[in-house]
Amino acid sequence: MSEGLRERHPGEGPAVWFDSRGLQRGFKEHAGRGIGTYVAALAAELEAQSAKDRVKFLVEGGVELVKPLPEARLVLAPRVFSGPTRFETYLRQHVVLAAWLAIARPAAVHFAAQTDAPAFAPVRTILTVHDVVLHRHGDWYAKSAAPGGASALAELRFRSMRRLERFAIARAERVIVPSRVTADELVATLAVPRARIAVIPEAAGSRFGPTPGATDAAIRARLGLPARYLLHTGGADARKRLPELIAVFDELARDDRELALVLVGPVAASSGWAAVAAAIDRARAHDRIRLAGVLDDHDLPAVYRGARALVLATRHEGFGLPVIEAFACGTPVVATAALAVTEVAGDAALLVPVDEPQALAGALRELLASRSRADELAARGVARAAQFRWSIAAAETLAVYDGVFARSTGAPT
Repeated sequence: MSEGLRERHPGEGPAVWFDSRGLQRGFKEHAGRGIGTYVAALAAELEAQSAKDRVKFLVEGGVELVKPLPEARLVLAPRVFSGPTRFETYLRQHVVLAAWLAIARPAAVHFAAQTDAPAFAPVRTILTVHDVVLHRHGDWYAKSAAPGGASALAELRFRSMRRLERFAIARAERVIVPSRVTADELVATLAVPRARIAVIPEAAGSRFGPTPGATDAAIRARLGLPARYLLHTGGADARKRLPELIAVFDELARDDRELALVLVGPVAASSGWAAVAAAIDRARAHDRIRLAGVLDDHDLPAVYRGARALVLATRHEGFGLPVIEAFACGTPVVATAALAVTEVAGDAALLVPVDEPQALAGALRELLASRSRADELAARGVARAAQFRWSIAAAETLAVYDGVFARSTGAPT
């Protein structure tokens, strides 16, 4: 597929088109991040569990897929994510994509993220809402959501995009969320009726497991990782509180001269990078903070398995996929008790109050000083991760599709 996708006319019939653009290189930077992970895992299971005329995969023509999809199931939309700026591209999805859907007339489209759906799609839509942080805590982002930072124009763009996103959510026939917490927040914040919401948890992929791989040590050596490190995976936007996490690490590093902090993900490309860079510069142990960037799917499990702990200072999550991935790899988790993290982690993580990120230092000291405590948390984590499976998520997603069609025909659900 690296030479582009061949053109295909959209087929007709009762198929749901699952928006798989998150697997295309450069599409909103989804590939290699949480939404890309969601699209890849769910698409694979939807393919396995459904007939080819039941689920199709919507992609943009001429753009490389970072993971293969069955060509017979592809539906090619016109290029939308090609504008000169992110804001212009975002507006194009509300005009160009919506106009194309009006002509193509699929039975329904499942958009894999609330940011990717046209506000006024002329067809039935199912929408996955991963979190509502922009709507509950927009003040964290409004001044840094676009180039220009604190400019009035940047803030206006942010608020306009957020309003369009609300329209898309309000018009969706069903909304899928990954946690009960996000369902509650969706009802409270955007007044989405509870009956339209389906809670379908996410999971760790099959490549995540507690047994060390034969190439684990070689992968960590190639990435230049030290023997003892704490791990953070994800971006650097305001809710992640990476400056606070770096300060916690710096406190621990005073007494542990071998301990390092490894930051995996698009940290330097995130809106909060300036604050993170300043925190690194302030840290006495700045030379032990490693920016690993976005890792290949095959490298990430080895990085989880080599960590002494996954540590999160987050103040809000919609689910907390890194928690489940760490659990699956037998890696202890120390985190702030954001509501969704608490729901997902159960009793398998060491949690501190969400408004006291500095308390992470004490929890990490406890964990690093006690191998038995670390082993206990690792065992609980492996058991907890086993309760979440993508095969279940896909089956429940297909049930949502059935419900949409049943309502449209008047059949009982």
